[in-house]
Amino acid sequence: MGPREEAPVPYAITPLPETSWEDLEAIFDSLAESEAQKESVHHLLDVTRSLSPYLSRLDLLREIICIALVLLPENDLPPENWDWLTRGPAPPGSDVSSRPC
Repeated sequence: MGPREEAPVPYAITPLPETSWEDLEAIFDSLAESEAQKESVHHLLDVTRSLSPYLSRLDLLREIICIALVLLPENDLPPENWDWLTRGPAPPGSDVSSRPC
């Protein structure tokens, strides 16, 4: 690499595009197959939005991805117990890599 060439930027440091809560609502609305799914997603987004100041970026992204799981067709749901959803976000400083959605 010569003196004027820049090193390629690895994907790990490329930021995600900015988005708004309204964008997320519109995306989830377009993916919802029923009114019940829309209501569930809107409720979960409202709760997540209100908790977002207290969540790390990683926890916030995890919560948004978990909300998307509500939109899976019934026959595509993971075959495991869903009790882990009631545990809430990881406390600060905890090992988040081992937490499922």
